[in-house]
Amino acid sequence: MSNVLELNSIAELKLHIKTFDERLNEQFLTLPVQSLLKRRAKHIDEMLVSLWKMYHLHNTSMSLNAVGGYGRRALHPRSDIDLAIIIEQELTPQQQEQLSLFLTRLWDFGLDIGQTVRTLSESIESAKSDITIATNLLDIRCLVGPKKHAQSIKEQLYQDELWTSLSFYDAKMDEQLQRHNKAQNTALYLEPNLKNNPGGLRDVHTIMWIAQKHFSLANANALKTIGFLQQDEVYELLEAYDFICRVRWALHCVTQSAQDVLLFEHQAAVAEFMHFGQGDNSQLAIERMMRQLFRAMTRVRELNQIICDSFKLDTLNDTERSNLDAIDKYFSVCNGLIEVKFTQAFIDKRQVMRMFKLLAENDNIEGIAPQTLRLLRQTRRGLLGELQDYQGCREEFLAILSHPKGLRKCLGLMHRYGVLAAYCSQWRAIEGQMQFDMHNAFTVDEHTFKAIQYIDSFALNKKNSLTYTLYQNISNRFALVFATLCHHLSGKQTIENSELSAIQAKELAEEHLLKGSTTSLIYWLVANQNLLISAIQTQDISEPDVIKHLAKSVGSQDKLNALFLFTIADMMATNESYWNDWQESQLTLLYMAIRDALKQGIENIFEVRTVIRENQADAKPILIQQGIDEARLAAFWHTLPNNFFSSNSVADIVEITQHILTTEPGTTRVFAGQNSDHGFTSLFVYTQDRAKLFVDLFKTLASSKLKVKDAQMMQTKDGRVLEIIKVLDHRDEPIDDEPRIEQIIKRIFRAIERRERPRKLMTPRALKNFDSPPVVTVLHTTKKNRALLKVNSLDDPIYLEQICNLLSERNLIIHSAKISTLGECTENVFMVSNAEKTAFGHDEQLKLVDIIEEEIA
Repeated sequence: MSNVLELNSIAELKLHIKTFDERLNEQFLTLPVQSLLKRRAKHIDEMLVSLWKMYHLHNTSMSLNAVGGYGRRALHPRSDIDLAIIIEQELTPQQQEQLSLFLTRLWDFGLDIGQTVRTLSESIESAKSDITIATNLLDIRCLVGPKKHAQSIKEQLYQDELWTSLSFYDAKMDEQLQRHNKAQNTALYLEPNLKNNPGGLRDVHTIMWIAQKHFSLANANALKTIGFLQQDEVYELLEAYDFICRVRWALHCVTQSAQDVLLFEHQAAVAEFMHFGQGDNSQLAIERMMRQLFRAMTRVRELNQIICDSFKLDTLNDTERSNLDAIDKYFSVCNGLIEVKFTQAFIDKRQVMRMFKLLAENDNIEGIAPQTLRLLRQTRRGLLGELQDYQGCREEFLAILSHPKGLRKCLGLMHRYGVLAAYCSQWRAIEGQMQFDMHNAFTVDEHTFKAIQYIDSFALNKKNSLTYTLYQNISNRFALVFATLCHHLSGKQTIENSELSAIQAKELAEEHLLKGSTTSLIYWLVANQNLLISAIQTQDISEPDVIKHLAKSVGSQDKLNALFLFTIADMMATNESYWNDWQESQLTLLYMAIRDALKQGIENIFEVRTVIRENQADAKPILIQQGIDEARLAAFWHTLPNNFFSSNSVADIVEITQHILTTEPGTTRVFAGQNSDHGFTSLFVYTQDRAKLFVDLFKTLASSKLKVKDAQMMQTKDGRVLEIIKVLDHRDEPIDDEPRIEQIIKRIFRAIERRERPRKLMTPRALKNFDSPPVVTVLHTTKKNRALLKVNSLDDPIYLEQICNLLSERNLIIHSAKISTLGECTENVFMVSNAEKTAFGHDEQLKLVDIIEEEIA
């Protein structure tokens, strides 16, 4: 080496480094990557020591030390060479010049050098105040000079004066959390950061550092410390770590830079470098390489969590086993983590899925205990078939998808820990699947899970948003969630593959014994997942014929609502910028146009009849089991309009029917729903119909500072009326105060009996500055003696009062009414007739429109 440094030409020095790196690359496929990393570190060691001596720095009291990755002897081809130069006293001018020449020559070599020059006390003080510096110095390794400098720093870092094991652990966990959050908490980016993404090299280093600090050991032994890692975990972690290191080595070589993000433009070259394939097989080569990489990063992340959690609980003994609550004979909760009571618990495969359902049902459970997670991993590896082969597992899976808290929390953990892949082969086939699409940022499985997260988030959106309103009113949320889970089972986001995904989704739905209408909706949503987005990208959505054709393809309002939400979630999950204000405005315009077309009579009556039959079939045995007489039930249902059964859930149908039929016939019933949609308080009124009843109820609620977000008024065949009203309080929150609900119900009774005159309604302050007169439209109806009026207006209660009063003054009977709040506006649809119930001609309808617009403008 000394002969090399005596060469006068810097170009020859660079050539020497390049030749050595090329020799290592030739051994890339035959030597372990850790051996390559160490050889390169050793080569740089020799160069630095020779150069240090060449400038006579070895005759001073300074020491030259490797830190960081270089200190660990893990030096990738283009990694920074981090140096800590420790001095004992202020340097003389001559020493400063020698050191300057040394560093300058390093830069001349073309090496990326990062160096600090500090005294021993300055180094200790910096390590005390900065966890990054402390971590860097934890890997300090003396190259030349007094070894006592590095030894002193390590000794003080191993003791508790600078950092205790617990404070060091907490600081590294905070760093890791910030890194993970920055990467949206996923390892499954299509362009992953090999170093900093969840499951990247930093997650392995974090485990090493925590062990080094606590056990005062060199990192080579830290992972193998007895009690810190189980033997199989050591092998699995090192295997995954080695593969990520190999990909990073290849990436540095093909880019000739310190690149850590595996961009699309480099993936083919990296795959070729690693001998996965090339040329015509380059896409397949990328697929193979990236699947292995994603699998490795997923394993690293999983093991990182197990090891870090168990280290804190078992090694640091930071948390005593307190607050131990038994759930049943299988599970208990300790310190917010669910754990199995005995190691054979998962022999009953149902308990695997049930554990995740318990996470949804119990707010006090934050995660899974590390030993239980270890058992879950063993169970996952030892499965003879798939979890969905077991009926009990299928039942628990459906319960998770149906639970309000099952999607984000439980499904997220099932996805992270490979349980979804263990549940069914369809999911396993898309796990880590690449998408060769310029828009997509995630693998197929991660994109799918993110779309489900967005579906779930619609319930949390601001109360006046369209997505929030539609999500709360959608009649079959389960079908929407199931379809989203299955929408890319074919593995590709292309129109051609949508039909294949739809077939697989239908098969999966049938395996889970879902009812026919739900299975049909799932199939339709997956098959038509590109219908709306394709329309706004390729068609003129202002053209009436385009809208009419789309409305016929959709067929019903429920399907439109579900497809609209599904499309938004799918677009939002594509990447951070794909969903934007322009896309939102165009999609909303398209939704409104199709919805109006459906109201003109295009809706598919056969699909609606199927839903009615199935809802009645599901509700009937429940009611009979509750003691409702079958003959009386049939007679009551016969009086109700069909839209009662098509627009309400089975739970609401059961609840309303049970409340009404458990009282004397003819009794007025007013009650709050127990099974109402999350995010609303539902009020049900069943009473004798009379003039102005609807407006009296509306005024009563509005004067009680309640916001009516949705209302249905349905006349029965025996002269009564059933009103279903969804309300929020003045803060846009559901009413959870029982005394308040009882007070509201009493006021409604008084309004029905005309014993209370509601206070005068006022325009909300937020709407006073808006000048937007109502727009009245006549919709198509097959009933010649009825008129169907749609009135779009601001969400001002005064407008609805004026409309109802005007209809009453003209002796028009309201047969049904539907109020839907969409953002700051409401859509009010009234089915009306004249008192004689004679034919309602077209001219008479248009005249009524002019009167309404003129009177309430």
